Amino acid sequence: MRRFVHLLRPHALWLVLAPIAMMVEVAMDLMQPKLMSRIVDDGIALGDQAAIYRHGLRMLLYAFVGLLGGYGCTICSSRAALGFGDDLRRRLFRHIQRFSFAETDRFTAGSLVTRLTNDVQVMQHVVIMITRMLIRSPLLLLGSIYLVLTTNPRIAVPLLLAAPVLSGLVAWKIRRMRPQFELMQKRIDDVNGVMQENLTGIRVVKAFANEDHERKRFDDANARLTDTSIATGKIMVTLGPWLGFVQHLTVIAILFVAARDVDRRLIRIGEVAAILNYATQVMMSLIMMSFHVMHFSRAIVSARRITEVFDTAPSIRGGGVHTPPPDGSIAFRDVAFRYPGAAGDPVLHGITLDIRDGEHLAVMGATGSGKTSLANLVPRFYDPVEGEVRVGGRDVREYSLEALRGAIGIVMQDTRLFTGTIAENIRWGDDDASDEEVRHAARIAGADGFITSFADGYDTPIAQGGVTLSGGQKQRIAIARALLKKPKVLILDDSTSAVDVITEGRIQDALRAEMKGMTVVKIAQRISSVVDADRIALLENGRIAALGPHATLLETSAAYRDICDSQNAFREVDHAS
Repeated sequence: MRRFVHLLRPHALWLVLAPIAMMVEVAMDLMQPKLMSRIVDDGIALGDQAAIYRHGLRMLLYAFVGLLGGYGCTICSSRAALGFGDDLRRRLFRHIQRFSFAETDRFTAGSLVTRLTNDVQVMQHVVIMITRMLIRSPLLLLGSIYLVLTTNPRIAVPLLLAAPVLSGLVAWKIRRMRPQFELMQKRIDDVNGVMQENLTGIRVVKAFANEDHERKRFDDANARLTDTSIATGKIMVTLGPWLGFVQHLTVIAILFVAARDVDRRLIRIGEVAAILNYATQVMMSLIMMSFHVMHFSRAIVSARRITEVFDTAPSIRGGGVHTPPPDGSIAFRDVAFRYPGAAGDPVLHGITLDIRDGEHLAVMGATGSGKTSLANLVPRFYDPVEGEVRVGGRDVREYSLEALRGAIGIVMQDTRLFTGTIAENIRWGDDDASDEEVRHAARIAGADGFITSFADGYDTPIAQGGVTLSGGQKQRIAIARALLKKPKVLILDDSTSAVDVITEGRIQDALRAEMKGMTVVKIAQRISSVVDADRIALLENGRIAALGPHATLLETSAAYRDICDSQNAFREVDHAS
């Protein structure tokens, strides 16, 4: 918890004002039993109406001042807690943004969402609790005990005996509950993970009519969370009756002692009533403190989970070179790669390849041959386990990530669009691009036609994930986004897989002039997509099995010829049908 204290410093004023306001409220609350005892002893017992009115008006005044104190404390503590939560959430989000794919894979998206929302909210609640109730309860406890001692020390004995009993009960329960809180947060991670998978993949679920299976997955995760919550609740719920039992015993003991003192005229009835009020405040303060300590235990778990994220350093860190690569040349030097945590053979091994500045290289291969993995090493989404990757004649690890990735445009296999308009999505490539530049990029990508057919054109809103667009439309917007960046290196990972052959041909014709001077790495499955490339690299089992222009590979590579023959056969069948 100490690690987060520095986030409270900008809100120091509210953190100081909140306890002061709470002290005012507590002071007013502590005065009420005294005034009530005077109404009983000086007013009712003696029939003095003036005393009743006088002390009654003072009670109303003190209640009003206490109300103002409580209201002020609520405002100040809320300002501090909300500001703290905002700062913590921002810092956590920025840290997560620096994670490489390895870290996000390790934590999982569902767990990171839980830590960013639920765990931060728990921490925020603790700030409110500390500045309000953890100030109020101890002050009310100590003030009430002091006033009981100054009124009649003998009656304070039951209170002093009850306090350690209550503290022992609370400490025993807290030790049992902390592991449960950790388990409960993990169960929340699991529920969020299943829910997120279903929401992002809802079309696949419905396409396979797999709602029952996914419902069972969610029900199982939810049932585990419910069981853990019930187990935690059982521990908590048994504490309340025990605390209440000790409270009732204490009140009975106080009444027993007070009855004898009243008979001996050592204490008056009004003072007994005041002492009972103070005793109730003492007991309630102890009970409230016990529940606050339990919440604090849960906050410790949340703090540990948030700290775990902060303590995880990104495995991909930028170098000291902040200037972009001088050109788009790429070189792989005896590169081997394995995904973090994966067992077995490397995905890539023994990759040595030089790509000239401005060259168009196509990469082909069967599923799982390592095509996308190879492309992911260029912008440093991952680092190789052996060898090096160079861009512009320099090891990519020497560049800052901003300088390196700023020179690279990528159209990923899994096209991602963001909530906003079509124009805003294309401008991800260049925030300062003019409307004409956006339209030009869209025309080159073959997207202008369908965009202008929409009623709002480029201002057409895109739903989350681009669910209102077809796969081919999303791919063309993603191509326009990458072209607008004017990168030195353009990576196209199966970027036209969702469009028909005719549309693909038109896009390639338009791209040919636009990509002149760019280094292009195009991953594709169709021969029609790669025949115009300067060279084609054929990957098999993570190695380069063949390399050369289309015509050369037709003569020298049996595997490449097999791919061409199979695709030609499919086209002949299509024409015949």
